[in-house]
Parts: sequence; structure tokens; C-alpha cells
Amino acid sequence: MIGSDIVNSLGGGSGINSGSLVEELVSLQNAPEAQRLDTRQEKLESQISDYGLLRSALSNLDAAVSAVSSSDTFDAKSVAIPDTSLIALTKLDSSAAAGNYRIKIEEVAQAQSLSSGSYASKDAVIGKGEITLQFGGWNAALDTFTVDPEKTGATITIDDTNNTLSGLRDAINEADIGVQATVIADGSGYKLLVTSPSGATNELQIAVAEDAGSPGLADFSFDETTQNLTQEQEGVDAQIRVNGLLVSRDSNRITDVVEGLEFDIFNKSATEEINIGISADRSIAETAIRDFVEAYNTFLEETKKLTDFDEETGEYGNLKNDALADNLIDQVRNYLGNSVSGLSDGFTQLSNLGIRTERDGSLDIVENPNEPNTNFRAAIDKNFDLVRDLFVPTTESDNSKVKINGYSGRTQAGSYEVVISQDPTQGVFTGDPLGFPVDTTGKDYSFTVAIDGVETASISLPDGVTYNTGEELAAEFQALINLDESLQAANVTVNVAINGSGALEFTSEAYGSDSKVVFGPVGGDFGDLGIAAGSGVTGKDVVGTVNGEQAFGYGNILLPAINTKADGLSMTITPGASNATVNFSRGFAGGLVSLIDTFTRSNGLIKEHVTELNDSLDEIDDDRSELERRTEAYRARLQSQFIAMEQIVSSLNNTGSFLDGILDRLPFTAKK
Repeated sequence: MIGSDIVNSLGGGSGINSGSLVEELVSLQNAPEAQRLDTRQEKLESQISDYGLLRSALSNLDAAVSAVSSSDTFDAKSVAIPDTSLIALTKLDSSAAAGNYRIKIEEVAQAQSLSSGSYASKDAVIGKGEITLQFGGWNAALDTFTVDPEKTGATITIDDTNNTLSGLRDAINEADIGVQATVIADGSGYKLLVTSPSGATNELQIAVAEDAGSPGLADFSFDETTQNLTQEQEGVDAQIRVNGLLVSRDSNRITDVVEGLEFDIFNKSATEEINIGISADRSIAETAIRDFVEAYNTFLEETKKLTDFDEETGEYGNLKNDALADNLIDQVRNYLGNSVSGLSDGFTQLSNLGIRTERDGSLDIVENPNEPNTNFRAAIDKNFDLVRDLFVPTTESDNSKVKINGYSGRTQAGSYEVVISQDPTQGVFTGDPLGFPVDTTGKDYSFTVAIDGVETASISLPDGVTYNTGEELAAEFQALINLDESLQAANVTVNVAINGSGALEFTSEAYGSDSKVVFGPVGGDFGDLGIAAGSGVTGKDVVGTVNGEQAFGYGNILLPAINTKADGLSMTITPGASNATVNFSRGFAGGLVSLIDTFTRSNGLIKEHVTELNDSLDEIDDDRSELERRTEAYRARLQSQFIAMEQIVSSLNNTGSFLDGILDRLPFTAKK
């Protein structure tokens, strides 16, 4: 101890344990401040912990609210189907229309398959060049092929890197257009088997342009002039009768015959009918609402422990009188008693369907049939659509040409007037009228075209083909252009048709000022088709207002001005829409989800407040460092004072020793 050292160094001193006394004085000096900091730190840490519990309670409530905010909850369906080997259900969506459906399978879909000649090995050399695969349909005689312009094929290059039987197989598979190629050993050699997707219009035409110096690739041709492959089986559509109506599909996976119901078909039957019953399943929504009420009551109970007197612990919660926690709970409780914005009739608040607030703030479901106007059971059984509209966000437009695509957290519930002053249009190039038939033999019908600013490689109509109608030529143009790799990579497509004047018309699938069709260099005979290099008519962006304020238009999408009440709405405008009234409501659940999100999101109010609490904890660390600095200064001052005291005492002790017996030594008082 420093105090003991003082005494030892001075050889005596006062006899006081100065070291112990210094520490006691320092402790007495620091105790109030240290206790204040300890108390403050404990409270802050408890508040941070309790905000974690509050966030958890909100998250549990949010999960229950999210369930009743989903349209799928209220549109849930159940299905009844007998045992059968003909079909298997794969999906029942909430959009399925309730009803009974008699299904009869008259034909299953089949894929076309083509086989090559025999080769000695999988690595046999096959020549070089380009192979173009197109989808469409062959006639029974296999001498006329009709291109399906809505389906995209591929052009494959065969060079030194893949000019073998297995290399061609891999190149076809890697084109990823749904065509399957395999090399099969049939006992006499190896053959390439090419299988298209199933369906009558998914059959293949395979055109080959082989290199003159490396022949052999033409052995895989299968077009209207050369068929060196053998058709093993033709493509066939599935034929299904639904309540007597015959429909055709190119696949055995049926996804759009009965809306919201998907199934696979396996076999056909001339006699068996499958009866499928689809009905609304309201029990899903009822359970979700009951779960929400229970979740809210649990939330209320848990938050009371954090902010009110807890009878279990006999103490007040750490968030008592915390402004943010009180505000959060008040906002949630008040929301439950308010009417839902954007709903003007029907059920507009929870009390309308028999959910009432008790004196303690909890919710109670009224099941009493003697209260017909506020009975939950009656609301579910008799007014289910109104219950749905109360909970689920809704968007409505009184004009089918103004479609609401979505909304954001900024969008406020309400009714908005939309006025269109300029329709969206597509870029289009229109040629001159031409006559038919069109024979490409010996003609240079090559061209390049840019769609929406994306330019194709050079494209040519196939040589030696005769197009007897405008529809045939338009389909060929559309298929060839949409085959281009640059267009496919940019997800750009064009529609080609013959207009009423007998001219080719090329229309971009996109809308707006970026939508355009521009023909670049064209072959010497291309003018015969009524087309010359140049630009067509550029498309226009939609122009309009929402509630009288200028909106932003891009293509056929209209967005309300930023920082307006409608901000966040997204609308698709179809040409011909002059005006519309659109309505938006978040619904009870959607609004509560949005409210909870303002507190719980990553940059929400709880996160901000907890950050402030952590900053206060950091300040306590700084205060402790400052206290320690002051403590050391105080300790040093006391030690200095005690050293001075000991020095004085030591000096006095020496003086006392000197004076001791001085009378015996003085001349007149000395003892004789």
C-alpha cells in the first residue's frame, strides 16, 4: 500500500493507515456517481432486451395478420375426385372457379421424333455448317410445313469443335428450346434421335446450310424439299372434353382448361368420365381470423408486462412511460377500432362481423345467434364476400383498359380519377402491298432489322420456297426474326402480319418511345416484298393525369406523381382508355401489416430507438472513463496531502525529541 510506504519512508509518522483511508475516501466520493451509472446501464440494457421482446410480439402478430391479408386465404378451394388411372391433380389454386367438371380424355399428347441414318460410332464426323430448327406442323403427306410464328426455334453452328454425331446431339440439347437429342445404338450402328416437345404444332422443320468443303451435315435435313431424317412418330395434341366441350392442348400437363386447376393426363378412354368437384373452403379463412384474434390478445398480454404493472413479478415493466412503446401499443389498439380507409360500404370495421373490443382492450368473437347484426357465425355464413373485402387489400377500376398492377407502402387508400390524353402505341413498319405467290428461288431476300434498338444478324428467307399466301410469308418472317440470338438475349420480339392492303406489317411487342422497327441493309431483291431500308413509325409513351396531377408514362405503364396520395400505384393502359376511376384499399389486414412494418422493418422506429439506447450505453462507458479519470486525480490529491501531513508529523516528532529533556540541559535549569 502507498500509505504504508509513506510511513516506512518517513521512519515513523502519524501511525494512521493512510492507504486504507485514501481508498475509503475515494470510494465515498465515487459511490453516488458510480451507482447512478450502474442503475442507468441496467435500465438501458433491460429496455433493449424488452424491445427485443416487443419486436418478437409484433412479429408474431404480423404473421397472423399476414394470413388474413392474403386473398388466397379467403379464396381457398377444396376438390373432390374419384380414384382413376387417367389423370392426376397437380395443383389447386385459389383462383379455381367452384363447380362440377366432367373430364373425358379422348387423346393424349405425343411428341414427334426423327431419326438419322446409321453411323459407325458416336464420334463419327458429320460435316460442318448451320442447322436451323423451326416449330410448326406438317401435313399428313409431309410435303407442307406451316411455321408457328409464336414459337421460337434456334440456329446451331456445327464447326471443328462439334462436328460429330455426339457433338450435334450436345449442340441441339444446349440450344435449350425444348428439343431432346439422343444417340441410340440400334444394333447395326448409332443413330441420332431428335424428339420435339409434344403437340401437333411443335413438330420440327430442320433446314441445313452445309459448308461446301465439309459435306455431310445435309444428312440431317428435314424440310419441304429434303428429308434425310425419318419420322418415327408424329406430333399429336391432347384432346379433352370438359362438360362436353372439346379442347386441344399440346401437352399432357393441363394448366388452363379449368382455371386454377392443373392436372396431368396419362391414358385415354372411350367410356370413362372423371367427375371433379371444386368448392369454396371457408374454413381456412375462419381459422385465420380466429388465429388473428388469439394472436392479438397474446400480443396485448405480453406488451402489458413490458409497460404496465406485472402481478407475477410485482414490478412495473422496463418500458413503463417509454414514449415509443406507449405510442406503438396505442396505435395498434386504436387501429382495431377504426373504420378501414377506402371502404365506403359493407363491412368497414371488425365490429361489423362480430369481433368486439372488451374493456381491457382484448378482442372477443361474438358467437351468439341472438345478435344477428354482430354475429361472427352469420357474417362468415351469409356475408363472406364482405368479410373478405374487409380484410384483404382491394384494387378496382371501372374501365377494363386501365388495369392496376400493384401498389407500394407509400400508396394511400382512396379513389383516384385517371385521365389519358395520349394512348400508348407500338413501333410499326409497314411495307407496300405485294402480290402472291412469292417464290424465293434464286432471289436475294437477305436483310437485317433492329427491333427496339436491338439489331439482328443478317437473315435470309430460305431459297427455293414458294409462299402462296400473305399469312405464310408473315409467319416465316416472324419466326426467322424472333430466332435471332441478339433479340432473344434482350427479350425483344416482333409480330408480323399482312394488313388489309396486302402489305407486310412488322410490329414491336413493346410500347412507348423506345419501340421501333428499322430495316438496315437489305438484299437486292428485297424490294419485291414491298420493303426498303429505313425506319417505321416510332411508338409513343402513354400520357395522362391521376387526380389532376401529371403522371409519369413509360410505354403502356402509368405511374402517379411522386409524393402524391396515389404514389406507388402502377397501371397498365390499353389503347382506347380515355378515363377511369380506380379505387384502392389496403383492407383491415393490409393496413395493420403496414402499421406494424413502420415499427419492425430494418430501418423502422424500433430499430432507431434501440440504436439510440445503445448510443446511451456507449455514453455511459464514456462517463465511466471520465469518472475513473477524476477518481485517479482525486486519489493522487489525497495521497499528496497525506504525504505532506506525514512529513509535518515527522518534523514535529523530531522537534519533540529535540525538546525532550531540554530543561535538564539549560544553564539555569540543569540538574546538578
